[in-house]
Amino acid sequence: MARDQVCGMEVKEDSAGAVLEHKGQMFYFCSLSCYDAFEKHPERYVSDRKEGWRARFLNRLAQANRETCGGKAPKCH
Repeated sequence: MARDQVCGMEVKEDSAGAVLEHKGQMFYFCSLSCYDAFEKHPERYVSDRKEGWRARFLNRLAQANRETCGGKAPKCH
């Protein structure tokens, strides 16, 4: 089993939705949308230090907040 670097889902290598070799390492993806996201910005998903799924999720959430709200928390009410 391999882990999809984009969404964190576990993927069987022989039935992956997409496969990509990047800097000599094979990456397996659950779907073409995860493959496309990785291919556009691999530096977001590959680092020297291993991060857990929670850290990756929080980093993506913070990035989306910066892009959508300019870094300020959105108003709920």
